[in-house]
Amino acid sequence: MTDEQQAQTQIEEQKSTGSLEKPKAGKPFSESEIAQRGLKAKTLLQQAPVTAAIFAANMIVFITLVVMTNLRSLLIPSQQTLIDWSANYGPLTLGGEPWRIVSNTFLHASIFHLAVNLYVLFNLGPYVENLLGSRRMFALYMLSGVAGSLSSLVWNPYQISAGASGALMGLFGCFVEHSVLGSGFTIKEILRPARVMLLGAVILSCVYGAFIPGVDNAAHLGGFLAGTMLSHFFRQDLKTIWGKRDSAVVGVSLTALILGTSAEYFSVRSNAQFLAMLDCQNAVPLIDQKKYKEALVYMNSAVNRYKNVEILLKRRDVLVELRRFDDALKDCETAVALSPDTADVYWARAYIYHLLRHRDLALADISKALSINQKFPPAYNLRAWTNASFRKMDTTIEDCNKALTLNSSFYPAWDTRGICNYILGNNQKAIEDLTKSAQLADDPGGALFHRAMVYERLGKKAEAEADRLEAKRLNYEPEDWEMSLNAEGAQH
Repeated sequence: MTDEQQAQTQIEEQKSTGSLEKPKAGKPFSESEIAQRGLKAKTLLQQAPVTAAIFAANMIVFITLVVMTNLRSLLIPSQQTLIDWSANYGPLTLGGEPWRIVSNTFLHASIFHLAVNLYVLFNLGPYVENLLGSRRMFALYMLSGVAGSLSSLVWNPYQISAGASGALMGLFGCFVEHSVLGSGFTIKEILRPARVMLLGAVILSCVYGAFIPGVDNAAHLGGFLAGTMLSHFFRQDLKTIWGKRDSAVVGVSLTALILGTSAEYFSVRSNAQFLAMLDCQNAVPLIDQKKYKEALVYMNSAVNRYKNVEILLKRRDVLVELRRFDDALKDCETAVALSPDTADVYWARAYIYHLLRHRDLALADISKALSINQKFPPAYNLRAWTNASFRKMDTTIEDCNKALTLNSSFYPAWDTRGICNYILGNNQKAIEDLTKSAQLADDPGGALFHRAMVYERLGKKAEAEADRLEAKRLNYEPEDWEMSLNAEGAQH
C-alpha cells in the first residue's frame, strides 16, 4: 500500500470514529498541516464540497457550450454566442432577463479563460471554505459574482461580460482581508511560491479582462470589494455553522444589489442607445429563423432610435438578405461617414458591390479596408472570392492563405480556397479544404454545396447527392456565378 493510500485509509478511519481533526474556527489548515495529514488534492476537495460543486458546474457549462455550438467556442466564441448562452449584456439583463446577473458567472469566453479561473478557484476555494465554512463561502462567492455583474452594468451596460472572475475576486478579497486584518499570515507566508503563483493568476485574469471581449475589469473590482466586505462581516462569528448575523449580512447584501440593479435600470430605460440595442437583440432570433421582413421592423426601430456603425451594419445584413441592395448601400454610406477609419464598413460595402458584380468598386473598398487593417481575414477572403467569381485566379490562393494565416479557424477562407482549387483543377485539395470548412462552420451549407461539385466531377455520385441534399436542407442559396460553375462541373 502506498503512503497516499495509507493516509487516505487513516483519514477514513478517523472520519468513522469522529476523531478527524478539524481546523479551529477562523483558522484554516496551513499548507504544512495539510501536507502532514496527507490531504492530497482529491481529499482537499472532499473537505470543500462547495468548491468542488462550483468547479464542476463551470466545467459542465463550458463543455456543453462547445458541444452544442462548435469547436471555435473552445478558443473564441462569438459575441452573439456568449449572449445566447446567458452572458451579462445590459439591454437584455436590464430589459427583462435579470437572471443573467447570476448565470454569466458560470460562462467563460475561452478554454484559456476557464483554465485561469479554475486554477484560482482550486487554490482559493478550499482556503475560504475552511476559513468561513461551506455556507458562508457559497454566499460570499455568489454575492461577489452578482456584485461584479452589477459593477459591469454600471461601468458599461453595452459590454458583453461572462466569467467567474468577479466571484473569484471576491474569494481573493477574503484572502486579502483575512491576511491584513485577521493576522492570518505573516509576510513570509504570504510570499510563498504557491501564493505568488496565485497572485500572478489573479493579475493575469485582470490583464486578460483588459483586452478580451466578454471579460471586464469592472466585474473584477466589484467582486473584490464585495468579497472584502463580506469576509470582514462573516468572520465576526465563526462559532456556528450559520447564524442570524450571517442571514442579516446576506439579506442586506441582496437588498443593496437589488436596489443597485433597479437604479441602473431606471437610469437607462429611456436611453436611446439602450433601447436601440434591445431592438437589435429582438431581431436576432428572427434573423436566425430567416424571417428577415419581421427582423427589419426591429432594425428600422433601432436605427430610428440611435445610429451607430454596429446597428447600421446589422440592418445592412438584413437588407442584403432581402435583396434590397440600394438601401443596404445607403446604410454603408452612413456607416462610412460615421466611422471612416473602420475596416468593417468598407468590407460591408465591398460585399454588396461584389453581389452587384461591380468588381472594380468591390476591390477598391477591399483595398481601403486592408489599408486600415492589414490583419483583417474577411477582406482577404472577399478579395479572393470576388476574383474567383470573375475567374481572375492569379492571387486567389495567396489571399486565402493570408486569411488562414491570420485565423486558421476562419471557415469562409477554407471554403473559398476549396472553390479556387476546384477551378484550378486541384480536386483533392479542394475536397480537403471544403471538408475543413464544413467542420468549422456553424452553417456548412456553402461548403457542402461546393464539395458536391467536386464529388460530381470525380464521378462520386452518391457523395455528391448527399452533400447537395444537405446543402438544400440548410437553405443554402448560391450566387449566380456558383450556379454557372456547378453547371460547368456537371457537364464536365
